[in-house]
Amino acid sequence: MDHHDSNLPSIAEEFVEAMDEVTDTRVQLQEISDLFLFRIEIDSTTPAARRIEKVLGASLPTTRGQVTGDATALHLLYGTRQVVACLYVEEGVYLVVTRVDAVKLGRALTAALGRDEGLVLDVSVNRTVLNLSGVAAADVIDEVVHFDFPPDFFDPGKALSCTVAEARIMLWRIDELEYLMVPRASDTAPFLVNILDACEKVK
Repeated sequence: MDHHDSNLPSIAEEFVEAMDEVTDTRVQLQEISDLFLFRIEIDSTTPAARRIEKVLGASLPTTRGQVTGDATALHLLYGTRQVVACLYVEEGVYLVVTRVDAVKLGRALTAALGRDEGLVLDVSVNRTVLNLSGVAAADVIDEVVHFDFPPDFFDPGKALSCTVAEARIMLWRIDELEYLMVPRASDTAPFLVNILDACEKVK
């Protein structure tokens, strides 16, 4: 299992200057580099799923868009409580976002899965977490994001899988004017090029 190393440079670091340049009173863009992410694949009806929920301290989400645990990332970003948020990716696939120690959480989740069918994988080094905020943030999203099934409502506390150009990302709305965007590390550079262009357009 790969574990997150905060000393490893991220792809987004190459774009710090560009992100600073597009930041103004209408839109702000920055990387959040101190979160840990786990991909969990599990049949949500099994005893193993119940054991995993006990470790997480949150139920596994059951529907598209649902986020359980710290649904608006209030404690993840600004609090001191050791909590998790669990995002629904697709049926049987979940993304856990946390500041809980990745080694300890990974071991506990792996033990909870036991010999049952499923997957627990630390994907922290394979993902980038970017924060987009400001009064024009929704305009940036509208400019570049494509949903497979456009939602009727995309309220704070919801997260959806979508695409930006060729990059597949999880888009998590944590406030009326704030989003967390999670592309794969390999997609971060082209993803950021598109986001930066959109930020310039809406400024």
